[in-house]
Amino acid sequence: MKTSVVRLFAVLSFTTLAACSGDAAGGSRLNGLDEGMTVEQAVEAMGPGPLTATGSDTVRVVNGYRRMRYFLNGANFEVLYARDLEGNVSEPLLQANETPAVFKDGKLMGWGWKYYVEEAMPKFMLPTPLRAVDTMQVYKADSARKDSAPALPPGMQTPEQAEPPASPKANPPSAAPGSKS
Repeated sequence: MKTSVVRLFAVLSFTTLAACSGDAAGGSRLNGLDEGMTVEQAVEAMGPGPLTATGSDTVRVVNGYRRMRYFLNGANFEVLYARDLEGNVSEPLLQANETPAVFKDGKLMGWGWKYYVEEAMPKFMLPTPLRAVDTMQVYKADSARKDSAPALPPGMQTPEQAEPPASPKANPPSAAPGSKS
């Protein structure tokens, strides 16, 4: 149940926050993309990215962009995350810093968080790339902006709003069968 609530919250948060693709992180790098491009063509159109990696993490970076790969339902998916800020692939993926471009079997299907959440996740069963903690950080960061504060779904709360769980009441030990009290 808790996992379902976290997934629902993540999807609704992404959907709420994905409205402005023009202001998306790395948005200027995505302007030259067209559906059907190969990964190589898209990387060339985006230009060199600002992300670095060292050691074994280098397989997670393509031309300066974070890369995640999935094999789902007989298809190969590759997601490249465009960004403007310099950083390292070891940093957590945050929606506020990076924007996805989704490739299926080497062809660009779409890009932006709106596309990822509303189309790619349900259609291709792509996983939520952000951890619940990261999702909450994005919610907090976006809520702090005066121009848009996403509404939480009914019944959902930020950790600060949630009440601590009630402690279980101690039950007195019951007498063993056949014993006299």
